Amino acid sequence: MRGQKALYEDLIPSSIETVGQKSQRNTFLDDRDEAMAHRYFFHTHICRKRYDDCLLELSREFYLSHNVITQRLLKKADLIKSLIQDDVPAQELRKKYPHFVWSR
Repeated sequence: MRGQKALYEDLIPSSIETVGQKSQRNTFLDDRDEAMAHRYFFHTHICRKRYDDCLLELSREFYLSHNVITQRLLKKADLIKSLIQDDVPAQELRKKYPHFVWSR
């Protein structure tokens, strides 16, 4: 609309906080990758599945290719290492992500 920027957007502060230069398309990527890292930890450390079985399971859960999963998990390597170091139980994972199935 004509004048909206000058009369409204420049004068009235937005109640929606913008974070960085993220586009609308990439808004939830970090949250998804964090959830995927927790699921990877669950499948490898708690369920003791093989690496290729973990990738297959994550591919089914997140609808991503094995290559994309590997790339995204490498970016979350520090999180995965801290989960292994802290030996986080499945109950804590269930509290954080109740929509996933955390039973073996």
